[in-house]
Amino acid sequence: MVFVKLARFAGKTQGLLNISSTFDSRTRDVDSSLVARGDFWRVEASRGSSISGNENPSLFLVQLGPVLFVRDSTLLLPVHLSKQHLLWYGYDRKNGMHSLCPAVWSKHRRWLLMSMICLNPLACSFMDLQFPNGQLTYVAGEGLSTSAFLPVFGGLLQAQGQYPGEMRFSFSCKNNWGTRITPMVQWPDRSFTMGFEQALAWKRSGLMVRPTVQFSLHPTVGGSNPGVKAELVHAVNEDLSLIGGCSFASHPSAFASLALGRSKWNGNVGRSGIVLKAETPLGHVGQPSFSVQLNSGIEF
Repeated sequence: MVFVKLARFAGKTQGLLNISSTFDSRTRDVDSSLVARGDFWRVEASRGSSISGNENPSLFLVQLGPVLFVRDSTLLLPVHLSKQHLLWYGYDRKNGMHSLCPAVWSKHRRWLLMSMICLNPLACSFMDLQFPNGQLTYVAGEGLSTSAFLPVFGGLLQAQGQYPGEMRFSFSCKNNWGTRITPMVQWPDRSFTMGFEQALAWKRSGLMVRPTVQFSLHPTVGGSNPGVKAELVHAVNEDLSLIGGCSFASHPSAFASLALGRSKWNGNVGRSGIVLKAETPLGHVGQPSFSVQLNSGIEF
């Protein structure tokens, strides 16, 4: 992952660039993504490919002010703008379709509704609703995807997934001993997972106290892959984390990871880093797989 910050002379962030690339030896896939944002511009791209020849659809978006380019065929031009709504005209060069894309947001921008209405033939091909507690997105031919949360009963109720497709409903809370308990239901897989996460050791870092050793246990009943997964994470210091665990499900396996420098386990800080992961089936110890992720950060 590459991280670049463009800063004004006063020190204020002017732009942000994230690039990530991961290789998995088991699936022989290389996944890459790019996200770049500024005050008046945005670029997003993702691509997944396999050495075996399979290739996932690529996504591409460029925004320059109110002008949007989606993939290599769709152009969105603003035709009306006010304080609380915006109207784009869209043209899909590949399919020869014209569309109107209205966007409406609340006074304090806590709510945002955007849609794409195709004019030939008349149909709604896209709709996105963003609100303080999540997001709902509809894409014609793919369905409805959601990511929403609600603080309730001292915990956090979450719903995430896609319909038709897989949906996950969970409730996360902590007890008096600091154990995070997360029951989760997956549908239509009809499985139930009870997650337990417990910090076993802590270390003071400035005014903060952060866990250095964490243990998690996730038993699953029902569904297509019942079993138990256990994981232990040891943050040796701010730049080194060791992760190990095992899974006793339909395909029992053991795994180990080393995160050195910049990574999500180390707080995504630092100039560079590497994450190595090895996994082996418990029934075939001689057939391990591995994945490599390189991370680097540049600030100027």
